[in-house]
Amino acid sequence: MKRIFLLIAASYCLMTTTTTSQTGSTGLTFLKNGVGARSLGMGEAFTAIMHDPGGTYYNPSTITTTASSNILLMHRQDVQSVKTKFIAATTGWNNFTFGLSINNTSINDIPIRVLPGEPTGTFDAQNASIGFTSAYSLSSVLSIGATAKLLYEKIYIEDATGYGIDLGGWYNTPWDLQLGIALNNIGSMNKLLNEPTKLPLIFRAGTAYLISYEQFPAEIGLSADVVSYIHDNKTHINFGAETKYQNILSLRVGYQTGFENKNISAGIGINYSILQFDYAFVPYNNNFGTANIFSLQIKFQ
Repeated sequence: MKRIFLLIAASYCLMTTTTTSQTGSTGLTFLKNGVGARSLGMGEAFTAIMHDPGGTYYNPSTITTTASSNILLMHRQDVQSVKTKFIAATTGWNNFTFGLSINNTSINDIPIRVLPGEPTGTFDAQNASIGFTSAYSLSSVLSIGATAKLLYEKIYIEDATGYGIDLGGWYNTPWDLQLGIALNNIGSMNKLLNEPTKLPLIFRAGTAYLISYEQFPAEIGLSADVVSYIHDNKTHINFGAETKYQNILSLRVGYQTGFENKNISAGIGINYSILQFDYAFVPYNNNFGTANIFSLQIKFQ
């Protein structure tokens, strides 16, 4: 009974403190939360955005690049001591691009209470995934990709493993309107205590368009996504905008519909040589706090 009580309490804590701020019928909620300060500053409207290691999370087909290599490091500090760390690396070879990603969300020092009163101790809860991504450029305007993920969850002394698969495609239309589509988290988990956790199956469809000016050293990128959590019967629409000045300074803003505790986001990016530093700020409604996301991307030429 004690173990069951702790699992229920920790599961509730994980579901109510993650950035989705949405209760649902699935677990491993960290698979619903975005990665990368650039994408989070743009409201996670990222399904059709190309050449970013964050594509290993959103849409595996979008990591297709030239022969260059990229590394993305992210730290996310959420409310109630929820921390997420994400690492992704991509490299190209001919028409192929390969990626490796590690995603970990943890809540530390959760109090152990069997009865009301002082806690008898603390424990940690962990969610993690390791992903292996492969993308292929069928042409200069069309690419496909897939990610295979090993999944792990631990609450108190109970843990479970499983797998997930992401599939994606990207197309650049003759009007330079980029289209992206992805299906995330096809898979299953082993039993955690008595029941397996259901993965959050996610369908994404998005567009992106870049506006540049010959007489002004700046460009504006606009993006929009439809994101459907299939098992939860919930659909959100995400909007994002990014303006770059001389490829040095970037300003971003985003908006998400359908969430109880969040909608707007904002961010900034600074490029210097092969380094790109990004920051995103996600405020929550109802005095729920804020999330701060920091990313560093290294672009090897």
